[in-house]
Amino acid sequence: MPKLILKLDGHELQRFAVGPHPVSIGRSADSHIVIDNPAVSARHARVYREGSQFVLEDLNSTNGTFVNDKPIARHTLAEGDAIIVAKHTLVFTQQGSEPLETTADDNRPSQMYDAVVPKTAIRTPRGRIGSLKVVAGNAERSDYVLAAVTTMIGKADIAQIRLTGWFKPDIAAAISRRGEGFTITPMVGKVSINGLRVNGRRELANGDRIEVSGLTLKFSLT
Repeated sequence: MPKLILKLDGHELQRFAVGPHPVSIGRSADSHIVIDNPAVSARHARVYREGSQFVLEDLNSTNGTFVNDKPIARHTLAEGDAIIVAKHTLVFTQQGSEPLETTADDNRPSQMYDAVVPKTAIRTPRGRIGSLKVVAGNAERSDYVLAAVTTMIGKADIAQIRLTGWFKPDIAAAISRRGEGFTITPMVGKVSINGLRVNGRRELANGDRIEVSGLTLKFSLT
């Protein structure tokens, strides 16, 4: 049977069998795969069978779901795909699996002790365009268009806005599209808006000056 292997910092934590029934991923205790991390939404994502294939779907999570470092809304899983949810990774594999049966399975996947080239890039909702201009600090570019549902700021490979420097956090903050606007959520780094410290999710307004881990950005909404 196909399975998801849960990993953290490269260490294998647990394995989950994937059968005919949907497998939910989230912070909520009633999720099939519970990831207790504040960056994970209560109902973050799910994996379900579609014909002979398995599909990963983001459930409008706050900080997004990634496959092989790229954000997705819906993605048909292939062997070895790495699903990134906050700091955790779920590797999809069918190696050693028997052919998929059509008989019903338990609604919760079985658990065994032991945690990737997207085919569909995320489609952003139609509406106003958000962008960031680098005012001070070092980044790979001077301007960024917020084209993804969630844009990560940090030095990690999955970050769309890359910070430079040895002591920069992997993920300092996340900017998410919410309807016609955008919000910013501090992750590990210190975030200030117009000189005021931000401790939780905050809506962004046109012209806001964002300071995050030594990088200063001006937010525009057009």
